[in-house]
Amino acid sequence: MTLRRELGFVLTLAAALLAWQLFAPPIVGLADQGDFVRLLGPLGYAPVPKGPEHKYWYVTRTYVKDSSYREPRWEQATSEFIPARIAIALNRLFGNPDRFDITLFGFTHTVLFLLALARLFYVTRSLAMRRLVWALALLVLTDVGYVAYWNSLYTEPASCLWFLFFLAESIDLCNSHEISIGPVLRWSIFAVLWIAAKSQNAPLSIPLAIYGLGLLRRTVDRKTYCATVGGVVAICLAGVVMYRSLLPAPRVTAVYNAIFFGILPESPDPQSDLKALGLNPSYAQYSGTVAWSPGTGVADGALVNALLTDVGSFRLMAFHLKRPRRMWRHIGELFPTILSLRPEFCGNFDRSASRLPGARSDAIDLWSRFHERALLRIAHLLIPALVLVFAGGVLALLFHSGATAAVRPWTELAICLAACCLTAFFAAAFGDAWEPVKHQFLFNLLLDTCLVFGLAALPHILRPVIMKQAED
Repeated sequence: MTLRRELGFVLTLAAALLAWQLFAPPIVGLADQGDFVRLLGPLGYAPVPKGPEHKYWYVTRTYVKDSSYREPRWEQATSEFIPARIAIALNRLFGNPDRFDITLFGFTHTVLFLLALARLFYVTRSLAMRRLVWALALLVLTDVGYVAYWNSLYTEPASCLWFLFFLAESIDLCNSHEISIGPVLRWSIFAVLWIAAKSQNAPLSIPLAIYGLGLLRRTVDRKTYCATVGGVVAICLAGVVMYRSLLPAPRVTAVYNAIFFGILPESPDPQSDLKALGLNPSYAQYSGTVAWSPGTGVADGALVNALLTDVGSFRLMAFHLKRPRRMWRHIGELFPTILSLRPEFCGNFDRSASRLPGARSDAIDLWSRFHERALLRIAHLLIPALVLVFAGGVLALLFHSGATAAVRPWTELAICLAACCLTAFFAAAFGDAWEPVKHQFLFNLLLDTCLVFGLAALPHILRPVIMKQAED
């Protein structure tokens, strides 16, 4: 079978698996747990029904023009507006501009996903194990744990789509000994879009900027060098903009949950922890609550002001770094849930499917089951393994500076992926204690990427060892 036919077959299979889940009745999607308004408001639409009837348990399919359905204090900047605006434009051209079905967003996400997948398969066409890599990519990325997000209005689809484009361009850069301006520009654009998917992605700007600086030595001319520097600057700016774009309401919610639902319930001395965070010890009465719990401390104006002015991400980070034992204990308690690909409080079917409230699809969930059953058994090894990959890769570059031009770019990419995976994990694990599964979406996506990347690299790692043993 020719390469073109192989690509066509794999992409057709991917399209069929997605279409069966997203568009064939009963469609699979994700119920709204309160975040849809962040996209719907700026787009000028509202769900039908407007109330809480479908939230958490059922997928809401119909949305109508309604400019009053807006909560500006909860809105956020996100590159998910790109596929969202495309979907709305298509609806105006070919449908009823006053209403749309959620599968319209599913269609837009699917098309972008297939384009990203086609690009990813194309740049990996020369790999010795390409068929295995393609098969694993299909197994992972067509799993309902990822696909269900396509029929939704969350920002996770943007994280996934722009990452896949970014990964494809990164691999393309690894395939070249010297890089020119076109690949660098594409890489930079997708890196910025990935960071801009949601504020939680802002910390990714640090490992991505460092990786971008490493590309400078392979630039072929001054224009490419300047474009690479410009890309690094854009990545840094995107991180700063996304961090600062988080409005007070979601910022307070995240910090409140991290402290009162995360830190204090696990603390042997809640009052002392509150003092260390610069808060009044009397607030320990709110331990175990989240921002929307009955009797929540968010109703206390003095506490809200204190959270806005005295406690931020960097103070929380310093608090955890000074208590490594508690930090590791917290990580251990998270693993039973965060390795799941099925977000909590989100049903997969609309009410017309006549399923139980909150029912989940098991149509294509082999990889989800692998996460929950196999990976969970080695959960305590995953973070140390990622740290080892990162540290080992850095040491390999430092002590083997003469590494071949073919090996060094792949080592750098492996380090970048491991660093991004660790960054995504810690940003979600300590940034908000509520909905850990959904917040760890990007960590799981990057973890799966690292697993496939490692499997593809294994023959190249073992080949020198095998050859040496054969010579002996």
